[in-house]
Amino acid sequence: MKDHSRRQGKPSNSQDAVTSTNKPIVFVAAFITGYIAGKLKSKEENILGSLNNNDFTFWTRDVRTGKVTVSEGNAQIYGVSRKDFERNPNIFFDSIHPDDVSILLDAMEEQKAAKKTTVVYRIIRLDGSIRWVEDRGTPIFNKKGEMIKVKGVIFDITSQKKAEEKINELAFQDALTGLPNRNWFQDHLLATIKRKSPVAVMFIDFDNFKRVNDTLGHRAGDHLLIQIAKRLRACIRKKDIVSRQSGDEFLVLVHSDNVSEIEETAKYIIQEMNHPYTVDGTEILSTPSIGISLFPQSADNAESLIEMADFAMYLAKKSGKNTYQFYNEELNRQMKRKVLLETRLHKAISQGELEVYYQPQIDLSTGCLAGAEALLRWECDMGKIPPDEFIAIAEDTGSIIQIGEWVIREACRHYKRFKDHGLAGFPISVNISTKQLMHQNIVERIKAILVEEDTDPRSLTLEITESALLFYEDAKNNLMELRKLGVGISLDDFGVGYSSLSMIKNIDIDELKIDKSFLNDALDNKRVRALLETIVLIGKKIEAKVVIEGIETAEEMEFLMKLGVYGQGYFYSKPLPIDDFEKWYHTFYR
Repeated sequence: MKDHSRRQGKPSNSQDAVTSTNKPIVFVAAFITGYIAGKLKSKEENILGSLNNNDFTFWTRDVRTGKVTVSEGNAQIYGVSRKDFERNPNIFFDSIHPDDVSILLDAMEEQKAAKKTTVVYRIIRLDGSIRWVEDRGTPIFNKKGEMIKVKGVIFDITSQKKAEEKINELAFQDALTGLPNRNWFQDHLLATIKRKSPVAVMFIDFDNFKRVNDTLGHRAGDHLLIQIAKRLRACIRKKDIVSRQSGDEFLVLVHSDNVSEIEETAKYIIQEMNHPYTVDGTEILSTPSIGISLFPQSADNAESLIEMADFAMYLAKKSGKNTYQFYNEELNRQMKRKVLLETRLHKAISQGELEVYYQPQIDLSTGCLAGAEALLRWECDMGKIPPDEFIAIAEDTGSIIQIGEWVIREACRHYKRFKDHGLAGFPISVNISTKQLMHQNIVERIKAILVEEDTDPRSLTLEITESALLFYEDAKNNLMELRKLGVGISLDDFGVGYSSLSMIKNIDIDELKIDKSFLNDALDNKRVRALLETIVLIGKKIEAKVVIEGIETAEEMEFLMKLGVYGQGYFYSKPLPIDDFEKWYHTFYR
């Protein structure tokens, strides 16, 4: 009988083998299941932990229920805890600044359209403080394409906003007065023009402000500007704008198309600004000159409107200051002419367009020629330009320094020519501007010209106006040095300036020129005649040569002969080119 014990035992051994083989698989499966379960539990704990993490600013809004879940960090941005949010989910919406609610509502509409959103708005915390936040939301949809929730993060950007505001202050705010600066004003004006809103631009400059800086110092000038800014703000309506342009120049934007209303605003500003200011115990009066341009009548862009208002202000100053002037077509014509003349004047010397004319000064006691005044004339392709017009342009552009030196050099050359041509030696008077007088190198430049042209300093007299002597403190050293050099100093237009007697008290002068306005009225007005005779007496007492300007009639000449003075005017001769002046001399004194 065959032994089947082994055959029957094989299946049993095979099953043991299979069982033995599955043991590692089961172990691995159990391990994996346990691992995943552990990770899920760990992830769940991490998520819960994240909600309580102060640094994580996570939020979720259930679209169906409206419930909002937030992390602890998110809640703290609102100044509350996460539990406060759980008790009152409306905190999320109730905290939004009223002016910014529409921002979040617009973002929610975008989320419904499956768009991610990033918005910035303000929230008001329970303590009343305002925080800026950046809110980023991502819509979540189910398999049916229905939005079920929105997840997002929120960041407190208050510090960033404050830094931006500070940068904007530096870029768009005047540091001294706190007013918007020129950049901000131009941007605001540009936006106003784009909206087609009618406005007026006022360019305001304060008269005699430089004198405050020069006499009381820049600190006092700054205090004055702060007071001016405060007073200007009080003069305008809340919807209007006042801005500091630079120095003592301000811009005002008046939202109106009513010319009468704009004019009343200008008048009110002038009225209020005419009250004195007090700076460091000193009373100061600084009146405004105002130029006004209108949109859209004057121009259709911001830069032109400001330029036109500036030019109108310049004409307001020429009209006597402390007044206002609207820009108009005539001003437009003048402005274009001024630009053309500025360009041409720059080349006038090199192109030989400038010429010195001479008007004689006569000793009325003897009838002899006692001097001549050099008067500058300019003729270019635009014709003969009046001296009052081009001298003002030269002052504004700074070319007066170069032109003034050229005139002095020409006068020195002509003095020598007069002697060579048989004209009796007499001094030549040359007008000198305030800018020249205050220039730091004026003495050295005149000295160099006298040496180069081999001219006696005593043959040259410099005429200065009373208004120039408002800056006497800045110019006195130059005046003293010029007199030491031997150059004569003449005070022109005496009697019509700001401080006549105080000026001749402070400075030694060689010549006193009395303005023709006194002579015009002296024959018919006893009071004016007495004033004129008194001024002549003062001039003689200080040993100055007294010259009366504007003699036009024999009657005026006969009256002045009794006073023993010198005369100048059309009665003797109008200003003449050098050749004609020499002919006049030889005819008059042959």
